[in-house]
Amino acid sequence: MPPRRDGPAGSERRPVLDEVEFAGQEWAFRQVRGNDSGRSYLCPGCQQDVPASSAHTVAWPASSMSGVENRRHWHTTCWNARDRRRPGHAWA
Repeated sequence: MPPRRDGPAGSERRPVLDEVEFAGQEWAFRQVRGNDSGRSYLCPGCQQDVPASSAHTVAWPASSMSGVENRRHWHTTCWNARDRRRPGHAWA
């Protein structure tokens, strides 16, 4: 596994990120705690809701570190099984 590194320069909170090759490109990812925003996301691994209130994994192409629109919220178990759970276009 590649070494962990700090987040984008200039960010107030600098989360520690990991990177992995997936779907032919490098992806950055981090584990997030649940929050009370009331939002939910569609997991690209299983196509089911990921409530923001539950801990989960957020991943995005490493080449777009500041691209909020490229973030994908995964159930952590789905992210861990991403090589077996390729849904096609949902993560691209």
